[in-house]
Amino acid sequence: MSAQQPAAQRLPHFSDAGQMPDEQRVLAVTESWLGRADSGVRRVLAHGLPSSALYDWIMDCGQVRHQRLSDPARRDVNIPRADWDVVAVIAARGGSRGVPRKALRTVNGVPLIARAIEACRSVRSITRVMVNTDCPDIAAAARAAEADVPFLRPAELATDAASPLDAWVFAQVWMLLVERRVPDFLLSVSATHPCLHPEEMQRAVDRLAAANRPSLQTVARLPAVSLEFLTLREGAGAPLPGGGQAKDNGPDDGEQYLQCGAFSITCNRPYYHVQPWFRPHMADVPAPPAEPMAHVLSARQGVDIDEPWDLATCRLLLGGDDPFPPCAPADVAAHQPAETGTHLAPGMPGMPDVANLACVVVLPPDGQEGPREHHATDAAEATADPDGPYLRIAGIPAPCRVVDAVRTALPNAPLAVCGDGVMARAVARRYGLPRFTQSPLPEFLANRRAAWPVPLLTAGDLAAGRAAWPGASSDAPEFSGRDILCIDGRAVLLDAATLRAFVTSALANANAGCGLPACSVSPAPVHPAHLKRVDGAGSVISAPGVPARRQDLPEAWCRDGALTLLRAGGSTSDEGPGQSASLNYHPIPIGRAQATLAASRLDAARGMALAVHDGHPDIPACPSGAPDAPCAHDRHKSDTTEPA
Repeated sequence: MSAQQPAAQRLPHFSDAGQMPDEQRVLAVTESWLGRADSGVRRVLAHGLPSSALYDWIMDCGQVRHQRLSDPARRDVNIPRADWDVVAVIAARGGSRGVPRKALRTVNGVPLIARAIEACRSVRSITRVMVNTDCPDIAAAARAAEADVPFLRPAELATDAASPLDAWVFAQVWMLLVERRVPDFLLSVSATHPCLHPEEMQRAVDRLAAANRPSLQTVARLPAVSLEFLTLREGAGAPLPGGGQAKDNGPDDGEQYLQCGAFSITCNRPYYHVQPWFRPHMADVPAPPAEPMAHVLSARQGVDIDEPWDLATCRLLLGGDDPFPPCAPADVAAHQPAETGTHLAPGMPGMPDVANLACVVVLPPDGQEGPREHHATDAAEATADPDGPYLRIAGIPAPCRVVDAVRTALPNAPLAVCGDGVMARAVARRYGLPRFTQSPLPEFLANRRAAWPVPLLTAGDLAAGRAAWPGASSDAPEFSGRDILCIDGRAVLLDAATLRAFVTSALANANAGCGLPACSVSPAPVHPAHLKRVDGAGSVISAPGVPARRQDLPEAWCRDGALTLLRAGGSTSDEGPGQSASLNYHPIPIGRAQATLAASRLDAARGMALAVHDGHPDIPACPSGAPDAPCAHDRHKSDTTEPA
């Protein structure tokens, strides 16, 4: 039935339904389904209807569903694929906090809501695209993109305290109560994942139908970020549960992924298992897993726009021209190195005493990728050769940016390159630096380089390094007996001021009697509460008790691996001022952009967006001439009518 027919025609057995607007009736049933029946009853009474009307509507929803599924022609085994009713619902709230009215923000000149609608319309199985919004402007943009907007979501379900589940249930109840429609597959699609490939939705529907399971949820592969989480208060740190260092994961724990709301699917398959009244009679028939089936996306497709830098990241990735072209040894040879010197840039800390310090820039093996997987349909990622860490950032070869920053910050400290690849040889040759394939680093670190974890040194390596360090520099006399500052060659946005501040803090801590290594820490780009596991059955395993809203989560930091100062000596005491005995290193905060490890174009784009947003001494306010490039004010020319 059409949603535009009068309520009395749609529900002739409810003579009083017309006294209450459809949105309010659906809201009352939604509140009841979500465990807030008292609120739903009060809503019905406020419209002059008896409370029994609410329960009549609830029973009517169940009857509509039962009539649909009890028809043998509509059971999953009898429905031809061409007759599947697949509905995509795109939720877009007008009052988003991080990026106001973000569904109307543009990438490549196209609003995000229009991009999401276009993606859904291109999926051959989807028969209807519905937009669930509370904002008239978003509704108008959705209708212009040929989506169906049958209602405006009530304000009660569009607050900061409302959960995505509220909007999802409202759309389901609307189709049952008002439209009397029961889709075979119902997709909840995000408007804020512009990097998502439409064919992933088709592939997910096919997988879910073939697996005969009732639900599917997307997860994303982890980008090159550290999972060693900690809390940081007044300079002291403590491990935060949920990270890679918090547990020794057994073989049954499953692989770890990032929570991703790109889309999810529910369906009425298999029919007999989703109908409770059949289960007592089917004890010998195994039921499908209760947990949703996992559908894994690439890290790039999992990018969700929650904050301004997320929007800037997507604009860089989808802007057409490649802002981070690959870097070859010839580019390193043609680079003009920055002059070394002891001059102080504005705001740069004074020169620390580096008499007992040596620096090593560790470059990963050529072509070695971080912990992520290329996606065959992603043109920017499916290159002939892995992009690895060797890109050009703002026109400068990535490893040269790191070496230039070290030479500017610490010109009097011995500097070497550590790596056995072509790029490491090119950098050492261009700068006239010694190159080590292992020394002065211990053997365990050479093995870690081959595997290229994130961060470069694990928590266990730090303790092992302290024991192995005294005899590790026999092949490099100028490094023997010195503290070694390891700089990860993927930290392409490190700047001289950050390096000097880190070394100054680390040496001050050492002089105060702490013999622990010093490690850079930064706000975690991935929160431990958002990590998911996929078990052997392919199901998503979620940790219980995790707050639904990001703003309710505790602050999390991570040991990012960009900078690590290993002590050649020091006192036997591991305790220094403000140092927590629960960590086996001294945490020193650095900026989010400076901590970014660029193992892919996604990492480079996120780091550049953070550099522009947070302010970076070496990155201009508008690093690219592209119209959608991230700028200091993060405003696109077609966004000028949006509120700040």
